[in-house]
Amino acid sequence: MRRLREAVAGLDVGMLVNNAGVAKPGAVYLHEVDVEAWVRMIRVNALALTEVTAAVLPGMLRRGRGAIVNIGSGSSFALPSYPLYSVYVATKRYVLEFSRSLSVEYKSSGIDVQCQVPLLVETNMVSSAARLIRQFVLTPDAYARAAVSWIGHGTLCVPNAVHRLQGWYICFWQDFITDGSLLRRHLKQRVIFRRLRSWRKSQEAGWASDSAKATMRCEL
Repeated sequence: MRRLREAVAGLDVGMLVNNAGVAKPGAVYLHEVDVEAWVRMIRVNALALTEVTAAVLPGMLRRGRGAIVNIGSGSSFALPSYPLYSVYVATKRYVLEFSRSLSVEYKSSGIDVQCQVPLLVETNMVSSAARLIRQFVLTPDAYARAAVSWIGHGTLCVPNAVHRLQGWYICFWQDFITDGSLLRRHLKQRVIFRRLRSWRKSQEAGWASDSAKATMRCEL
């Protein structure tokens, strides 16, 4: 953060886009993962976003202009809950409320703060099952084009029409139906993630064993 503040001190930063985010370790119950994993997620999704925003705001205030775009998530906006991703959805809700309040605080100073709320975008965070619904999953380029056109138009927005349609469809169902459907889907993801973690551990153990054997041969 010190290096960042020094780097932006002499720059005319007109726009900041806070887009970094992590969802690892994926679909799990809170007690199943060491607390350090949740702390890492909070550091990226909430703390880093706050620190970087605080670093550029003084320059924007001096110049009387600027735009800050924070990328939230439909999981914290369109859905009643997001089971097995509780910390992730909480951090994204933070982004939404943080953006709303900053917008009110700095609007009169010529600084526009906006939270964009994407739904399904083809990234590593979207499961392969969701990608089967191709007509509802945007490519990163398609989302970016829509996102750019909406900057400066509202504090909270869902830039793409396909995503707005997804949000409307979700609101059609009662909360308990959506909650149950998401829990069942995420429990299936949990099984897949557990298998992947188990496989990775076995691979790492194999590599460590091979490395130890190679070391012994060299010593001999």
